[in-house]
Amino acid sequence: MTQTYAPFRTGALNSFGMKASQMLRWRMRGLLRILPKRASTGADSDPGSVAAAGAAYRIAYLFAGTYGDFVQILAPLRRLAVAFPQAQLILHGGDRYAREFASEMPAGLRIAEPGEIWSWAWAPLDLLVTNCVGVYRVRFDFAARFCARRSFGFRHAHETRRGGYAGTVPLLPEVRSFAEENLKVLDIAGVPAAAGQATHASSAGLPATAGAPDPLVNPIGWSSTDLVAPWGKDKILFHIGSAGLKKDFGLKAYTRLVLGILNHLEGRPVEVVMGPGDEDIALEVRTGTGFVPQMYPLPRLIRILRAFEGTVLCFNSFPAHICHYLGRSAIVMHREAVPYGYDCAPLHRQVVLSSGSDWDLGGVWDALGEPARSPRRRQ
Repeated sequence: MTQTYAPFRTGALNSFGMKASQMLRWRMRGLLRILPKRASTGADSDPGSVAAAGAAYRIAYLFAGTYGDFVQILAPLRRLAVAFPQAQLILHGGDRYAREFASEMPAGLRIAEPGEIWSWAWAPLDLLVTNCVGVYRVRFDFAARFCARRSFGFRHAHETRRGGYAGTVPLLPEVRSFAEENLKVLDIAGVPAAAGQATHASSAGLPATAGAPDPLVNPIGWSSTDLVAPWGKDKILFHIGSAGLKKDFGLKAYTRLVLGILNHLEGRPVEVVMGPGDEDIALEVRTGTGFVPQMYPLPRLIRILRAFEGTVLCFNSFPAHICHYLGRSAIVMHREAVPYGYDCAPLHRQVVLSSGSDWDLGGVWDALGEPARSPRRRQ
């Protein structure tokens, strides 16, 4: 009998533990709100005094999220590095993504050691900034209040303020892009933007050029052999990363969608690209079409996209965010609706697919300038 009900008891305990943990986090956040608001002015907030402080000035960027969210902090990290070239720039969170995107990281940035965030309570940082997804991390609120002289982050739309921060950006229902909001928080923190750099009013990251690496960018992952000449004019580069479609609808349904697109484009010059975890759909593509998906290390893929002169077609996965960061347009397919915080317009042409209509691809053909026709069925 005990063994029969053990799974039920374990599940109930886990559910209770999660609810209790959530309740505790919100209670602690409420206590932080009672504390006086941090000052947002003073000598240490003047960009001139910051530059004069040089390496003694310490800045931490607290990150939460996944691949797409990490791409959306590349431009803010670069802006901080350009504004304060002598300061210590520390990234907390996203260690795995930072290693994979090493070629795009500012040269002077370092990753925080495990547990280092709490040591800052004894030696407070000069400036602390969080990304949008950090709004859900109560530990970030504690760090903002106790580990930095000035902190800037985000709050939910229903909150009048977020305890511990000198300033916060509200995540209102009409928010379009987290990439834009991540830059907006630097605006309220007084971080200057150099000429040509993105602000919340213009969130395209780096220019889509194929030149040599920027001296402010980490040379890891870069070599002279990675120079990619402009290529692909009149071609279509289709990235088959699923953006959760494969997980939610199964490999069979996702295969039907991808093959429907490729069969329709038969006869067009198409380059098919895949990423880690796409091996199963890549096998289906090779079996069902004449295309052979290619996979590149992430630094190489970024160089390829920078130099590509054709049309990028992808789902709302990390390639869409990379293209947005590079300032190059793409045709991005969304499932059911454009998700909150990931609206890439007007840079990207966005197409919403409906699962209820068996993935009607008419919008994709319109975006590609393709005539609508019945695709060749898989034999």
